[in-house]
Amino acid sequence: MKIDPMVWWRLPRELRFLLAGAYNTAFGYALFAALFLLFGARVHYLAISILCQLVSVTSAFIVYRRWVFKSREQWHLSFVRFTLSQLLAIGFGTLALYVLVRFGHVAPLFAQALVIAIAVCLTYLLHRFFSFRDSLDVGGVP
Repeated sequence: MKIDPMVWWRLPRELRFLLAGAYNTAFGYALFAALFLLFGARVHYLAISILCQLVSVTSAFIVYRRWVFKSREQWHLSFVRFTLSQLLAIGFGTLALYVLVRFGHVAPLFAQALVIAIAVCLTYLLHRFFSFRDSLDVGGVP
């Protein structure tokens, strides 16, 4: 069975974003699991986590830049904006989780589910209009 490579670009950008995010999440978790199983007895799990975050953010940047937004800008300019967007999303997620649990009396698991749903939308908008603002409107909905 032969698959047309252009099928990917016919998908709506939002769906490509979700699929890329699923890949990035799986990649980051698999990397953490592998390094933890290999080195967890000698290296603190938080050090492994930080290393994995650095690798995962770089991988996510490449995936989003190339396979979601098809950016043509010099990579280092969009990488700085991408990193800022990711930091903003992490800050938002942490603050929103705290506020929902502490002041909204929302159960932490439900609060985190809400935060993730909002953060996905937030990061899409940040990457679409800030990180990769020069992106080409390829396939899907512009």
